[in-house]
Formats: sequence, C-alpha cells, structure tokens
Amino acid sequence: MIMGFVQTKGGTGKSTLALNMAFSKAVARNYDSVALVELDHQGTLRNWWEQRQEMGYNNGRVSFHHISSTQKEVFQEGIKAITQHNDLMIMDIPGEGTGRLHTRFACAFCDVAVIPMRQSTNDESAFLDNLYPIIKDIVLAVPEKRGRFHVLPVFTHPRAGRDKIYSHFKQVLPPHVTCLKTVYPARAVYENFNRNGLNLNEYAAVVAGNRKYRQQVEKAVQDIETISNTLITIGRESDAGAEEK
Repeated sequence: MIMGFVQTKGGTGKSTLALNMAFSKAVARNYDSVALVELDHQGTLRNWWEQRQEMGYNNGRVSFHHISSTQKEVFQEGIKAITQHNDLMIMDIPGEGTGRLHTRFACAFCDVAVIPMRQSTNDESAFLDNLYPIIKDIVLAVPEKRGRFHVLPVFTHPRAGRDKIYSHFKQVLPPHVTCLKTVYPARAVYENFNRNGLNLNEYAAVVAGNRKYRQQVEKAVQDIETISNTLITIGRESDAGAEEK
C-alpha cells in the first residue's frame, strides 16, 4: 500500500501528517513494516530523522528513505525496492519542483493520494491551476486511478462544524477528487512538537507533567489517529475495488 501527502504548494502540513501517521497506533496495529519516504531535496524529514538517530529514539517498525532524484528510472527503482520490503509506504511529496516531476511520479504510484488543503480561495485556485491538471492526466491515462485522490481539510478551527466544511469542499472540488469527512485542525502544538526528532506520541510523554500541554498534545494525537484510521479504511477499500476488477 502506497499513500502520499501531495500538494504543489508548501506549508499545508504534509510533513507533519506523514511522519506522525507513520508512528501512529492505527498504523502499528495494521502494518508490520512502514516506510516513511521523503521526496523533497531540501530534506526536512531527513534532518528530523537524523536527530532521532542521534537521540537514540526507538523507531519500531518504521524505516526512513530519501529519494531526491527527478530521473524517472531512479524514482521507479527506488519505490520498487522500498515496496518490496514494507507493507505500507507513506510519501511526503515536495511543494514545488522543476516541472512538478515528483508530484507527477508520486500521484501515478500512490494507491491513496491525500491533498491537504485550506478552506481558502488561494488554496483552491492553486490546486485547480497546478495539481488538478496532473490528476486529470493520470486518470485519463489510467482510469483505475479514479477515486484515489482525496482532499483533507487542514488548519480548520477546532470547533468548526465538520459537516459544513465537507459540504463546502464537496461543492468546489472538480471530478475525480473527493473530500475526506475528517479534518486536520489548527493547533499550536504542531509548531514545536518535533524538536530533537520527536513525534507527537513521544512529545506527549515529555509534557506529561504539564496538564495544560498534555491535554493539547492528546488532542493532536487523536487528530492523527482519526486521520490515520480514515486513510487505512480508504486504502483497504481501494485494494478491494482493484481486486474485484
């Protein structure tokens, strides 16, 4: 199973979502081996992973891989090698690149492509201008890819009505793209949890003695678990649909 967090603009939470899903309890319950794959040449996750290695944190079933090449053959061989040794691959795809090659490659390979998007005209316009043309090309070439692209509303107000958010995206999204009925709320904890290579679960242990911080982190952890469970379910449904065909 290959899942990717993809968006042609930066700052939408892709890296935070990818790394914390990889270490979520939902993923640990369902997959024996997990590959966290970064395609960004800037290496944000690579630096974070190196910090984990230096601090001696337990990575459990999660391995890390960095693929920065824009050569199609190198990308294909890298993905193929990783999938052979892992039950789940979670890809963090860069915001922009020359010709958006990583975005094209990743969208073509993903079983489930998750598109983090704010409820704003700027994000919606950027999606329609940059990412949606790629999705249309892929679906035209491979009709089986229909139903594989899902918007995840991000940085929503913690008290915002999810039905209202879902209704908004359902109206504005074009064909071949659906909106998940879960959200990634705006929380201050997402800005500082990953210092020294921590993930959210590990950060929760660090702040356990501070009631206020602990409650904030616990809410963030639940956000990730809900999103992870949703994506795992979608992935299984995609697998089942492919087998029926």
